[in-house]
Amino acid sequence: MIGAIIGDIVGSRFEFHNHRSKDFELFAEDCFVTDDSIMTLAAAKAIMETEKTKTSSLELIGSDYEYLSLLQENTVKYMQKIGRNYPHCGYGGRFHDWVFSHAPKPYHSYGNGAAMRISPVGFACKTEAEVTALSEAITSVSHDHEEGFKGAEATALCIFMARKGYTKYEIRGRIEHDYYTLDFTIDEIRDTYEFNETCQDTVPQAITAFLESTSFEDAIRTAISIGGDSDTLAAITGSIAEAYYGVPSWIIEKALTYLDERLYDLYDEWQTFMGRDREICRFHLLTKYIGKIMELQSMGELHPEKKDPPEKTYRRPIPTFNELADQFAEEFLQFLENRLAYTLTCSDSLSISTMIPWEHDAFRYAPADSLTENQILSILMDMLRIHRVDKEQLFIILQDGSLLTLLKKLKSIEAPEYLTNPEEIIFEFGGFFEGDTRYHLEFLEEGAILVTSSKRDGSKVSRKLSEEASQELLKQFKALHVEHWNHEYTDPWIVDGTSWTLSVRYTGHRGTIWSGRNAFPPNWESLVAFFTAEQPKEENIEE
Repeated sequence: MIGAIIGDIVGSRFEFHNHRSKDFELFAEDCFVTDDSIMTLAAAKAIMETEKTKTSSLELIGSDYEYLSLLQENTVKYMQKIGRNYPHCGYGGRFHDWVFSHAPKPYHSYGNGAAMRISPVGFACKTEAEVTALSEAITSVSHDHEEGFKGAEATALCIFMARKGYTKYEIRGRIEHDYYTLDFTIDEIRDTYEFNETCQDTVPQAITAFLESTSFEDAIRTAISIGGDSDTLAAITGSIAEAYYGVPSWIIEKALTYLDERLYDLYDEWQTFMGRDREICRFHLLTKYIGKIMELQSMGELHPEKKDPPEKTYRRPIPTFNELADQFAEEFLQFLENRLAYTLTCSDSLSISTMIPWEHDAFRYAPADSLTENQILSILMDMLRIHRVDKEQLFIILQDGSLLTLLKKLKSIEAPEYLTNPEEIIFEFGGFFEGDTRYHLEFLEEGAILVTSSKRDGSKVSRKLSEEASQELLKQFKALHVEHWNHEYTDPWIVDGTSWTLSVRYTGHRGTIWSGRNAFPPNWESLVAFFTAEQPKEENIEE
């Protein structure tokens, strides 16, 4: 959410004095907070208050009428309560009337205000279905036009996908399939783009600014350079860029100085609400490729004639090894350019070159466990230098698992920063004919409780596990390394069969969900065995 606030503040001085260049001072004395930030914080407050009605952070919303109705009520309540403290912050005419109305009603708007305030949805939601439901609920209180709904949902979905490890290619593909045509570049439109406050002429441009960016700061500068409604464009772009890149701490610290005490308290409350889920890991840009490589190794490359799914509904495209190698190479170079802390020194290169000569077999069996992060990054840099000359080499290393080994090591280096013990695990799977089976494992101060239920016959069995048994389960679950998985697994050519969901709440986190339809992570059988194997127990609580 801070990305939207930063974009708003940086863009505030350019809204009516456009600056069609990426060269400008990021923060200045005449920058200020506008309605974009204020309504973003109000939407966040509405979500936080509504979430208090849930018994567990892993409880999914789906089409829960009571929850969504309460969210609508809270959205109106807090947009008015907070918004009335800032009557001159830049509201549009009709929205100003809405904020101060005693009986506010939606007014069929498709203004870009629907998208600029929606970022908390993209950060709070754990599934795409939740993104759709919460986005619609918040947007409907004022911007109940089809284009308003579309602009808000597209923005929230971009944020969600960026958080969940989708690449820019995957995000672009999804937006172009379901929302907007992105058949232009920022350079092509910069000279002719005019001020526009509609979703349909703001959101595509803001998304494209993100897609063309190389870092969070570059994304903000690119959005500002478009001109037009600069603060809103940059707020939308900034919210997506935050989820994809993270935000440098110095930019956050500077932006927060523009918030008054009331707004800062709301931001601080949101930070507490999100817990450790708000953190973007140091190597996220690189380690998100672990699941993608594992998926390719498991499935094999698809035949060219089968790359497009047969039905009209969107299915995430599976790249070839060569396509994935090119994508990784591009992002790795951007990663190094924007992280001065990882400037690779001669000593790093020398220590690696003496330990691992550049020969494929030696590289393949490199002792990754003993390497430092700088050594791993130096190896990757050497690998990419060769990739520029001989693309076949990166293809081979990606295909045989050598690159995967290094990325997993990077993941293990950053893991202590965000992975703690799981406190609650829910696993559901089944199909149309066999029904769903649900396993709910909750770890207590001593021991654990495992509840197994079946929708097919209505049975339910609860077992209390000893401390020794629960610790063994923790060990087994960590060995699954679900943090390496893709967020979603889907077979593009099967439309019925098994669907599954794994929900995990780690200490200090709100929860993470992995899911699939007719497709599975490589160690799927180990996951099923984890829950279905006979567990030692102290007693059956209920049968």
